[in-house]
Amino acid sequence: MVEDRMSSRLFSLLVRFGFVFEPISPRFVSFLLGRKLKEWKNKRLIDDSKTKTRRICKFQYKIDMDLDLTPEQARSMVRRLIVKNNQNY
Repeated sequence: MVEDRMSSRLFSLLVRFGFVFEPISPRFVSFLLGRKLKEWKNKRLIDDSKTKTRRICKFQYKIDMDLDLTPEQARSMVRRLIVKNNQNY
C-alpha cells in the first residue's frame, strides 16, 4: 500500500513537471533526428540532410526535412518501402 502511494506520487510529479520541458522538445527532436540522419549519411543511405523543427502550439510541431539522395539511393529507398508495404498485406 505504501508502495502504491509512492508510485502514484512519483507519477503525478513526473506528469506535472514533464509539461515544464514541453517547449524545448523541438530542440530535442531535432537533436535525435539529426543523429539518426547522420548515421544514415555514414552508411551512405543519404548524401546530405537538413532538418528544422518548429513548435506550432502546445504538443504540435512542424518538422521540415530536406534529404539529398543520389538516383541509386532514391531507387533503393523506394524499393524498401514497396517491399515493406507488401509484407504488411
